[in-house]
Amino acid sequence: MIRLLLLSFLFSIGSMATALSAVAEETFRQPPTAGMDQKSVIYLNVQTSTWRPHGRISFGIIPSLRMKLASAGFVVTQAPEDPHDLTLTVEYREERGEQISLNLFGTEIICVLLLDHPQQGRLLSTTIHESPAYAALVTAPYVEVVEKFQTNPYFYFLGDLIRGRIDAGLDMTGGLIHALAWQVDRQRHIRAGTPLDTLESPAETFPDLDLHYAALAQENAVEELGRLKDGRALELLKGLMFHSDSRTRLGAVLALGEFNAPSLVPAMAQVVRADSDAGVRNAAKSVLTKLSTQ
Repeated sequence: MIRLLLLSFLFSIGSMATALSAVAEETFRQPPTAGMDQKSVIYLNVQTSTWRPHGRISFGIIPSLRMKLASAGFVVTQAPEDPHDLTLTVEYREERGEQISLNLFGTEIICVLLLDHPQQGRLLSTTIHESPAYAALVTAPYVEVVEKFQTNPYFYFLGDLIRGRIDAGLDMTGGLIHALAWQVDRQRHIRAGTPLDTLESPAETFPDLDLHYAALAQENAVEELGRLKDGRALELLKGLMFHSDSRTRLGAVLALGEFNAPSLVPAMAQVVRADSDAGVRNAAKSVLTKLSTQ
């Protein structure tokens, strides 16, 4: 019920700290790309389609995109005649997936994201494809696939990925590393709510959706960095092995297990000796054994 309410609202509108701070700050010490600044205007060109009844998508893709871009410091226009510095073209498709039951089908989400500059050409290009978990019993496949899309790191961190490309010339992987570092660093400074806090409007009874999806998007980003095995992510992932959240620590250990990096042995051995979670210790032990034989 809570997930359905959240989706309904969505449709309507120490060592770790040092490593994260160093990675995050490094990005924005680099000079901006020529001709760009923090007030760059992005023309948002969105095309949508769905196989679902009435031909209308239920997910608020455009408000979500506008929010991500605005949060990253961009001005957004949907009028092609307005002056703009960049064009973000988005093709969002919902296609009929596998049959789940007699009258129930899954929905596949395919989203193509293209960022273009009038002189520099294409700056970013990626395609996101999400599906419901057909192997498991799916009671709300559309809710599930939209949630998976929302927590896909290339969509969740889209504003930061574009900002990293413009300000520091980062590719998608470099942008993802720095976006994740910034998020984790920001989490350390978020003040917890208290019973004395007051709400300004009824809308604020709903949680901030980016904050709601932050933990899962973070886990997905860590997993993706392990899959990519890019050496630039090593320091960030090493720092995350000492994160306060055990799921994040476990994800970092498993991601580092994808690397052929004997230099990780001392940090991994420390996790084996001192981590408070048995699952994290066991995973680190397996990775340590693998590293020791390489």
